[in-house]
Parts: sequence; C-alpha cells; structure tokens
Amino acid sequence: MTGYRSRRRPEPAPAGPASEVRDIPLFAEDGEQEGTTDPELERAMTEHDRERDPEPTQEPPRHNARVADDPRITDAGDALREGNALRAVELYREVLLERPRDVNVRLALGRIYDQRGEYSLALEQFEAARDSAPEDVSVMVGHANALAQMGRFDASERELRRALRLDPMRPDVHASLGIINFRRGVYELAEQELKRAIDLDPSSAASFHYRGESLNQLGRVDEALTMLERAVQLEPRHARTFYVMGIVFDKKGRPQEAAAMYRKAREISAA
Repeated sequence: MTGYRSRRRPEPAPAGPASEVRDIPLFAEDGEQEGTTDPELERAMTEHDRERDPEPTQEPPRHNARVADDPRITDAGDALREGNALRAVELYREVLLERPRDVNVRLALGRIYDQRGEYSLALEQFEAARDSAPEDVSVMVGHANALAQMGRFDASERELRRALRLDPMRPDVHASLGIINFRRGVYELAEQELKRAIDLDPSSAASFHYRGESLNQLGRVDEALTMLERAVQLEPRHARTFYVMGIVFDKKGRPQEAAAMYRKAREISAA
C-alpha cells in the first residue's frame, strides 16, 4: 500500500545516528516518518523496504480453479520466487489474453505492479478484477489498497466498508482500514482497527508494525514497543520496524538500546 500522502507534519527526528526508513506498499513516500539526517540511508531503506515491506495477509479469491492447471501460472510463481517479476508479468499477461476475466490472474498481476510501485497499472488490474467479481471481498481489498496508493482515501475506505458488510471477520480488511487511518493521522481509529486485525490474524507483521507506529504516535510507548517487537519476530528483515523501535527507546530514555536499533536498521537497509 505505498504511495499514500500524509496530511500532517512529520515529528522531529530523535537524537542519535538515526535516519528515515520508508515503506512500500506500506512505507514509502508517506510523509508520516520522522525527520531524516542521512539522505543516502533514506534512499537505501526505501529501496530495501519496497521489496520487503510487510503487508496484511490477504485471503485468496475463490475463482477459476483451473488456474492451478495452467503451467504458465506455475512458471510465473517460480519466476517471482526467483526475483524475476518481469517474467511473471509476461506470463500473467499472456494468460489474460486468453482469459481476460480470470480474477486470480488479475489479482496476482495487480499485486506485482503494486510491489513495483506501478500503481496506475495495479489499479487497472484490480478494477478489471472487480468488474468480473464485484462481490468478492479479496477483490475489494486489492481494489481498495490500489485506490489508497493513488491517494484516493475516501474511495478506498468506502470499498473497505463495503467489504466489511459482506465479511466483518476479514483481518485484511481491518488491517487496511487501520493503515489508511494511520496515514491520515487518525491514530486512535488506526489503533482500534489494527487491534481487531491482530485479534483475527496474529500472524500479520504489517498489523503489528502499524499498530506499533500508531501507539507510538499516541504516546503509548510501552505498548508500541511490544507491538514492534512482535513485528520483527514475524518479519525480521524490515528496516523501518527497527528504526521506529529506536525512536521508542529514545523516548523511553534508553539511548544505548535506541542506537542498537538504528544500527540494525542501517545493516538491513545495506544488505
């Protein structure tokens, strides 16, 4: 869920060897990050987390079982695991030439574009999937996240509220609502939605991370630290989580632990 634009001023950077860690679909270019002291590290973390950023776990759509029988789908999955997103895109688009209403393939292709920061292309795929399956909650979540990437928060929230009416127990819907509210600076609502998402799915690194960020902004630093510690257990290679932990330790007056977190964030971003 990248590409969000914040509507508030960032809080000052903490003392120490810190630098901004940004996100992708959930951390880059949001504006909510604390100030930066090292532009080169900022760029490195942005690129690193664009590839590794945790997102809410999404349930797969329930359409087109025959997709599993198409060797091109298997090959596309293999290409993604090997880091060859362009090959996966090529294979998925080839399938869509024959089956343009295949929801599974549209969603898979849209998520690749989203991870690559090609948000208008992602939105195009999610809208096509929505045309084919307007009542599918997985499609609604993908479409809503794509709208949010384009800065269309109100439309995104409407889509997620519609999804909740159909399935109020979907953790990815609550997580996406929480992240949108976090980006808007509505931290109390963000924290509530993310708590609900965690209750429904305690394996989501994104939900723990963003709840930790929200609690930090609310000044509830002990709770924030607990959330962030769980986030790094679930996703130990996300630099920004360590960076925010550094901020929290600074707020708690524990500079040595803060410095260790900033150092870890730098090491991950440089890897």
